Amino acid sequence: MIPLPQVADSEDFPPLSALNDLLFCARRCFLHRVEGLWVENAHTLTGSRDHKRVHQTKDSDSAAGGRVARGLRLVSHTLKVQGVADLVEFPGDVPYPVEYKRGKRRKWDNDDVQLCAQAICLEEMLGVVVPSGAIFHVKTKRRREVAFTPKLRHLTRRSADQLHLLLTLTVAPSPVLHKKCKECSLHSVCLPELLDRAEVYLRGAASLFVLPSD
Repeated sequence: MIPLPQVADSEDFPPLSALNDLLFCARRCFLHRVEGLWVENAHTLTGSRDHKRVHQTKDSDSAAGGRVARGLRLVSHTLKVQGVADLVEFPGDVPYPVEYKRGKRRKWDNDDVQLCAQAICLEEMLGVVVPSGAIFHVKTKRRREVAFTPKLRHLTRRSADQLHLLLTLTVAPSPVLHKKCKECSLHSVCLPELLDRAEVYLRGAASLFVLPSD
């Protein structure tokens, strides 16, 4: 087992969910984690409800003949992240993390990276290799198994490095306009349609501060 530093050292680590945030949108991650901006919408409220429901279920339930743990605290001192696993099944000695997500599978890797980071936490904490886990899609009530391949592990570690770099910035990254922007809870704060056209924004901002000539 990898020896862990004092638990207090991990208290300031960013949450596992910040990795998901980063890969969804670096600007949103900055607004959430650095500027402390949070706006609720239907997606965030239903997601919070789903996580709360699975965390509050009794942790003595059996799964595949073994035990399960819900709301399990996790930490990785190599990724420097911490958080809570929705569900970890123990069909034997090897844990099997399961992350609950509201919607269907996305085209990007943010959910898989968050789950892989949970596996790395479990590996460090328990001293075992965790080969796979699953995403449970609440709407479809189906699991999608995720293999923690070398490629996904590399992406997860690289994403953690990018996250820690992002958290040192003093200016938010510029927006990258995408169709997913309209569903983002920070859409009205981020203003991606305006800021994505930098030349228009800068011209308008400059005109606000032009002093009249004598």
